[in-house]
Amino acid sequence: MKTIYFFLAFLFFTCSMSAQQPIQLGNINMPVGGDTLRYSNTSIQSIGNYTQTGANFHWDFSHLQFTSQSVRQYKNANQTPYAFYFLSSGAYGEKIADTIDLLIMQLTNYYNFYRKQTAPAAYVVEGVGITFTGVAVPSYYSDRDELYKFPMTYPQHDSSTFQFSTISNSMIPISYSKKGYRITDVDGWGTITTPFGTQECLRLITTQYSRDTVIINISGLPFQLPPIGIPNYQRSYQWLTKTSKIPFLEVTGNVIGNNFLPTTVRYRDSVRSFTPVEPPIGTGIEKHKDISGLELYPNPVSDKLFLLFQKPDTYNIEIYTTDGKLLKTLQTEALNSTHGVDVENLPVGLYVIKVATDKKQQCFKFIKQ
Repeated sequence: MKTIYFFLAFLFFTCSMSAQQPIQLGNINMPVGGDTLRYSNTSIQSIGNYTQTGANFHWDFSHLQFTSQSVRQYKNANQTPYAFYFLSSGAYGEKIADTIDLLIMQLTNYYNFYRKQTAPAAYVVEGVGITFTGVAVPSYYSDRDELYKFPMTYPQHDSSTFQFSTISNSMIPISYSKKGYRITDVDGWGTITTPFGTQECLRLITTQYSRDTVIINISGLPFQLPPIGIPNYQRSYQWLTKTSKIPFLEVTGNVIGNNFLPTTVRYRDSVRSFTPVEPPIGTGIEKHKDISGLELYPNPVSDKLFLLFQKPDTYNIEIYTTDGKLLKTLQTEALNSTHGVDVENLPVGLYVIKVATDKKQQCFKFIKQ
């Protein structure tokens, strides 16, 4: 009997010890091509104390309320406009922006390309793809930016350098480069709770110190414009888990002097429906009973707005400006399905969408980005 008690006590002690060990992360826990990972944004004021940390610590952010949603979508190189340039390296791309308007030029299809480096093990930024006047222009890191080094566990401190520059030629009037270093500290471990759930995590702080330089080359000028150098110091508090692939929670911002000024808070999430709003003034729409189970996502939206219908019916869909101007009308027969509404051609701004059946209707606000 004493032997059984001893064995049970030893088993309990072993399980307790294993449950109180920090997790270890590697490249296997990072995104891959084909991943579509949703996250929610929340207000900076709602986050509370995000700087507290420790060993076997529990961070409770269950109170966070989403203000908008979006996705981080990773594509294999052959599914991007830059397959020829990044396919051989095994990199995969994430679209950062459809269009970037600069003073004297417009760039489209802006992608970051990532790769899982094996020796030494790290998750790195391989390069950037942009399109200028219809021509795909790749740019590479001469010294890759190692976002995470592996294996990662607590406690851990590492630093790395990086260097990047865009191609400079007569076709492109602006060239951009950055050079600097990154410091990362894993300063805590334990569990974290958000509206998405509770998971084991590592907490880390990563700070980028770089100097960004822009050179403008305009033909016809009697003189060469001097390079414009800008210090670029950014910090990110991140909680990483084994299954979330992107940070379970992330607080990012700028470092000015000795002060950190947060600008963005977002957390890994599932699809959450919009909050219904009153019909916009000037439309003549009457308030009716809400449609059961109707969900819309993402918000903000860049190209396609998805409506998830829980019950089969005929739905009339109308899109308005906030001052009541009707922009778009369509009808769909839904059978417990998701329907996509194309909003790609709408100008950037705030809109109202009305979804109605014969007896019910709802209005929602959405942001076209």
